[in-house]
This record gives sequence, structure tokens and C-alpha cells, in this order.
Amino acid sequence: MAKERHPLYIAVAENSGSERRKHRRYPVDLEIRCRALRSGRVALGRICDISSHGVRFTSSEVLAPGTKVELTIDWPVLLDGACPLQLKGRGHVLRNDKHGTAIEIERHEFCTRKTETAALRGAGEVDT
Repeated sequence: MAKERHPLYIAVAENSGSERRKHRRYPVDLEIRCRALRSGRVALGRICDISSHGVRFTSSEVLAPGTKVELTIDWPVLLDGACPLQLKGRGHVLRNDKHGTAIEIERHEFCTRKTETAALRGAGEVDT
């Protein structure tokens, strides 16, 4: 039986390499939560593309260039095939235009995240 390829892996494998940028961008379709550090304002959106040092996404919220932000992305690949991950990062808004909001990522890390059932158990809402 052939192993199913995840869309994220396909995007990485099919990138043509014609990009002249310092860091290669990969097209992905994932949700993103971006919070302005000073105001606490939250922008929810969809990622257009991502690289090791930046992310571009679309959102109905507008974050001004220079705004320092914290971002969270639920990663589509499980750690060891079982544990959900989140990509968390900090950076600042480079621009916001008709193509979306571009953020330069200054630091990032992958964190494990609780599943919905585990989170409810921790809150005492689910009987086992």
C-alpha cells in the first residue's frame, strides 16, 4: 500500500527553486493566530506561504508595519505520528498590502499541544 503524502511535503518537494529570496518560501494553507504584543489585538488568518524567517498570511484584521507580534500555527504533522505540534514564534510586521500581511520571524520553536480531549480532562470536564 502506498504511503499518502501530506500536502506540506508536496509543497516543499515541488518548489521550483526559482525564488531569488534569501530564504525559500513554501506555499501552505494553514490557520494562523497572530497577537500584537503591546495591544493584545488578535488577527486570525490563513497562511499563503512560509519560510524559516517569515510568513505571509491573509486576514480581515490589519496589523501596522513595525508591530511586534506573537504567532501560533497548529502544525499539520504529528510528532512521532501521535503528538500534535504548534509552531510558535515572535517577530514584527514588515508590510500589509493587497497580497496579505508579511511578518519577519525573529525566533520560533515547536511545542507540543494538548489535544481537545486532554485539555478537557485537565479542566475536569471529561470522565474517563
